[in-house]
Amino acid sequence: MRWNMFDEFLKICGAISLFGATLVLLYKGYRLLFPVKACISYTLNFDGTHPDSLSITITNRSTVSIYVRACTVRSTYSLLTLAIKHLRRPLLSPRLYPNLRYNSAVYELVGDEPIKLEPGQLVELKREIYEHPLHALYGPMLIAFVQLTTGRVVRSKRIQSPPAWRLIGRRNRAHA
Repeated sequence: MRWNMFDEFLKICGAISLFGATLVLLYKGYRLLFPVKACISYTLNFDGTHPDSLSITITNRSTVSIYVRACTVRSTYSLLTLAIKHLRRPLLSPRLYPNLRYNSAVYELVGDEPIKLEPGQLVELKREIYEHPLHALYGPMLIAFVQLTTGRVVRSKRIQSPPAWRLIGRRNRAHA
């Protein structure tokens, strides 16, 4: 009877160890698949003293240094709107899908030199949005793409774009 109880105790300890090892492997696999986290934010200035700004916060969640080659922000649509657009044009050539998914304005936030991120480090990339018709956003949402030097591309979550940026070029004019 003593050995039987001891065997049960060893089985429980083994199950706990197996569960813990599985969690650690899943966590490391998740960090390997998603080494970077990107978050979009923006600031609006309605008095005209400073231009509006768009910023991306990139966080290195891996245990090694990584290099960010490019970071772009595009205007896009909600997933429901994209599905409806795709159903309206089911025979569209696959090379034209980016034209269907995203809108005209593309904001680059990284220059020619890649940005090095140490483990756990975060960096904020900022771009000023000036009052010019070419900077107007016609899509209701923003999405950021972070390209690493390894070739991986990580997307941010979609956020609502500010309605004021759809009025760029007409925002500070008096109504006639």
